[in-house]
Amino acid sequence: MLVIVCKRKKWSITQKPIVKRPASDRLINKIQNQIGQTLPEDLKILFRMSRHVEFRYQFDETLSEEFRQNFSGEISWSLKELPNRVKEFKAWIDAFLDPKCNDIAEIEKYREEWKNMIPFMWVPNGDVIGVNLDPSEVIYFSHEGDEMHGKVLGKNLWEFLDFYSRVGFAGSEDWQLEPFFDFDKNEMITSGEKIERFIKLLYE
Repeated sequence: MLVIVCKRKKWSITQKPIVKRPASDRLINKIQNQIGQTLPEDLKILFRMSRHVEFRYQFDETLSEEFRQNFSGEISWSLKELPNRVKEFKAWIDAFLDPKCNDIAEIEKYREEWKNMIPFMWVPNGDVIGVNLDPSEVIYFSHEGDEMHGKVLGKNLWEFLDFYSRVGFAGSEDWQLEPFFDFDKNEMITSGEKIERFIKLLYE
């Protein structure tokens, strides 16, 4: 459906849809051994549906002032790339914890908070959308500690994907997700008038 909309509106499809075959349990176990971590169950189920999904598009028009930051969309995940992504993510955690700015107790507390998160989507600006082990919340990690850093995008992977697909994968960078986040309530806006306005602008 979204591909059809892109073609009808003459938006640029910067990555044609990729949907690869499901991952076997043997492959999932192999990746878990490589990264030295157990994957969240939701993520295992997702990889059993497809080991690799990727799609990106962008456009020049402004949907509205309310959603002026949303001029592209994307969805991507890859089981094959996971070991490299986990390695990079852990390196970023270490780099984020500057001993010159934090005491040892704070550093260990921060590392503990992020130790179980698995990078689910690698954001173009270098940030990460990850899935925690237990509970399997979807959380935004900003490598620069911006306003969306640590925000819960979904109570679980399915809640996030349901919302994200309904808004046409409306951009994964923090400033593209901000219009859909209620900072007063500290929660994602996943339904209601605002979401319906965006969907109408996207598909009309």
